[in-house]
Amino acid sequence: MAKRKKGLHFTFGDAEIDLVPMIDCIFLILLFFMLCGRITLDQRSEQITVPPTKTANKLKDPKDWSRVIINVYGSTKFGDPPRNTIEIPSIKQKWNSKGVNDYSGYQGLRTALDRIYDAAAKFPDPKGSKMMLPKVVMEIRADADTEYRVVEEIQQVLSDTLDLSTMQPKKSSDPASARPFVNIDFTARKPGDK
Repeated sequence: MAKRKKGLHFTFGDAEIDLVPMIDCIFLILLFFMLCGRITLDQRSEQITVPPTKTANKLKDPKDWSRVIINVYGSTKFGDPPRNTIEIPSIKQKWNSKGVNDYSGYQGLRTALDRIYDAAAKFPDPKGSKMMLPKVVMEIRADADTEYRVVEEIQQVLSDTLDLSTMQPKKSSDPASARPFVNIDFTARKPGDK
């Protein structure tokens, strides 16, 4: 009689693999990376810097025109509300904008702009609006710490479209009495650069 080998014999029933825990893990990992990726995008947008002016083209003025530079220095990192300083070096005047509801800096800027407008040579608006435009190129130099809102408001003050007591658009204005500066250049610099 032949001897039978003793061994373990396993019989498997219908074995099924449960995929639910694996799918749960995959979705948790996907959710983790989606949330972490979103956070890093938000942090990256705060770190955007203004490109240096070395990459820009040299600005050229038309013949017989003058250029007035408006420096805007911001300090968004310190102070609540943020402070912004507006300066016209050629007339040696500075104004502070102390936040959203303080318009005294813009009122002082407009007073200085009216003096520059009165002293400049003028030409009629080629679009036939009855405005007299000054032969002046205004250059706004803002550093990277300046709030974008301030640059927009300075541009509106330059175009003489705001009522400076409320910083709202003028209700009605006679084009002949407007004192706009329409030739505006923008440049940027790092904080602290002159």
